[in-house]
Amino acid sequence: MHLRQLIILILPFFLSIPALAEGAAVATEAVKVAEAPQADAKRGKEIFDGICTHCHRIDYEDSAVGCPGLKDVLTRHDAVWLNQWLQGPETFSKQDETAKAVVEANPYGLIMPTLPEMQIEQNRKDIIEYLKTLK
Repeated sequence: MHLRQLIILILPFFLSIPALAEGAAVATEAVKVAEAPQADAKRGKEIFDGICTHCHRIDYEDSAVGCPGLKDVLTRHDAVWLNQWLQGPETFSKQDETAKAVVEANPYGLIMPTLPEMQIEQNRKDIIEYLKTLK
């Protein structure tokens, strides 16, 4: 009997044991996480340059339209907060006091729109990775 045939025969037995089945599920999830692309600051810069620079600067100064400069932004907000902000600033600012304060700080009453590109998780990860370099 070949190893593959043996595995096919005994795998259902092991998966019928709850603890082993749970372990198999955890292992499967770990493989999915390991296969997910890593955040890429270079790609994040490309996205940032194509979209974000219309309103944001990479220093501490507010832009001409009142949007905050993003240098050291990760000392003001953590990556989880930024991810939520990037995904849906309009919705997030109604749920989060800090996000609401960011919106209210804009002297022109502008709010960052919800951008189609920011609905892609990898794009948000890449931009956040790029923002980490702005020190």
